[in-house]
Amino acid sequence: MIESSVVVRTAAPDEVPACIDLWAAAVAARDEIPEHPATRARAQEKFAAPRVACLVAAGPDGVVDGFALVTAPGTGRPTDPVDAAYLSLLAVRPGLEARGVGRALLTGAQDAARAEGHPAVALHVLADNDRAVRLYEAGGFVPTGEEFPHVITGVATRTYVARP
Repeated sequence: MIESSVVVRTAAPDEVPACIDLWAAAVAARDEIPEHPATRARAQEKFAAPRVACLVAAGPDGVVDGFALVTAPGTGRPTDPVDAAYLSLLAVRPGLEARGVGRALLTGAQDAARAEGHPAVALHVLADNDRAVRLYEAGGFVPTGEEFPHVITGVATRTYVARP
């Protein structure tokens, strides 16, 4: 898939399991470890939170190539801005990175949050995930607050916030 062909749309309810599978695979690929049951369980919990939007990028074959889950303010960390929707999960199928899928999903997530009346979007990213940090900073996100340990791995994590 090349950037000009990325189509982002609202996910159908029956695509949620594919999104969770993709999340587990993307985390395992990023961390170069086998899939961990806690990763999948945490993704399922996030999909159960009050939702602003779930967007997918799917190829012509219908396979989900990436997704973004945006949940309601207050569903992230207590230190997140109270008016910020929470970009809870964003993943691109391993092997499709750097083709515009993540950028298209990030833009779609921000647009969806604004359309629902949320003036800001917050997200949390592993501090050493350089590829994701570059994507988020290019999308207008800025770091805020102190680093904190990731709930599963303990790895240093940062909060980023974007306001239009």
